Amino acid sequence: MKRIFLYCFLLACTSAAYAQNAPYKPFTLRAPAQYLSTDAYAVEDTCPGHNILKQFSCTKNEPPGFKCFDVYMVEGDPVDSQRYTLLQETLEEQNVSAQPPCSFDSLTCADFLHALRYNLAFSWYIDNYPSSSFPECGETYSCTRLSCFRPLPDAPDGSPRSQKLTCVFKKNQIFFLGAQVTCKDKNTR
Repeated sequence: MKRIFLYCFLLACTSAAYAQNAPYKPFTLRAPAQYLSTDAYAVEDTCPGHNILKQFSCTKNEPPGFKCFDVYMVEGDPVDSQRYTLLQETLEEQNVSAQPPCSFDSLTCADFLHALRYNLAFSWYIDNYPSSSFPECGETYSCTRLSCFRPLPDAPDGSPRSQKLTCVFKKNQIFFLGAQVTCKDKNTR
């Protein structure tokens, strides 16, 4: 029994001595990520290289204990309020009946988007239009044009009149996350 105890003691001392003399092996410890924005100009990466396109990983150039805030890009759907960016908003009078009607108080695209609960996928307000009006549509982003009408008093000749609100939105397909990063030594974890 003494021999087993002595053998375990020597083995523990040897491995502890090796761990102290082992070369630095960087390990990246990442805090839980937090949602930041869809706007690349609104985020700041403080890690070496300032690369917001991919996650930072510690190297031997960063000493143990080094900390920075890492920002990186993710493809997918951002939070509802940032899912779409307004490209164009127009409000004009037309001699037509108010169909489909606007079902919200103020005639703004922001209120229109909110009334649709930020979901433009299956809306009867969608208009067809040539994507050539907006070069970014079709190439990089998917875009949606929506229209609705608010009735106005009839024209003097009795024909219907209405205000037409038209909104063109591009769907944001990337967003940025950020996390506090700390560099550790794998040998001392």
